[in-house]
Amino acid sequence: MWIRSGCSGWIDRSGPRGRERTQQDHREPTEFARFTRGDAANPGAFAWGPVVSLRPAEPHYAGRVVILVDEVSLSQAEYTTMAFRSAPGATVVGSTTAGADGNVSPVPLPGGLRAMISGIGVFYPDRAPTQRIGIVPDLVVEPTLEGMREGRDEVLEAAVSHALGRPWRLSGAAGPG
Repeated sequence: MWIRSGCSGWIDRSGPRGRERTQQDHREPTEFARFTRGDAANPGAFAWGPVVSLRPAEPHYAGRVVILVDEVSLSQAEYTTMAFRSAPGATVVGSTTAGADGNVSPVPLPGGLRAMISGIGVFYPDRAPTQRIGIVPDLVVEPTLEGMREGRDEVLEAAVSHALGRPWRLSGAAGPG
């Protein structure tokens, strides 16, 4: 879901169309990911692929970028979050993602069953891993029972406050401000 808040900020609950959008957040090419691929001729061996970069696109967006994630954000949402996060001043808000990014490859099993595995490794440009670790937010905010009972979206509230440069505190806690 995309939400624009005037000219102050851009908030995204990260989804599959984000990579194209992130190109407007950059004024120069920006690295945001890198992959490893298995070597079929040498089982168990992996090789580094090139770094994936975003190229600037017009019109340029110079406002704040805030990405909302949680523990059910996975796969393409994690990759898109990595791309959005590479924008100058971007902030990831929420809780650590699932750590389940990369492609999906089937593995046939006896009895007509199959398992699915990721056939590539996903890393930041500095080679820090994302798989099994997830995307760790810059501002950790998790929904509270009190907020849910009140019908509030505390993660979104924190993101909007951050985008507008306003302090925000979690109900009944010392939270970020």
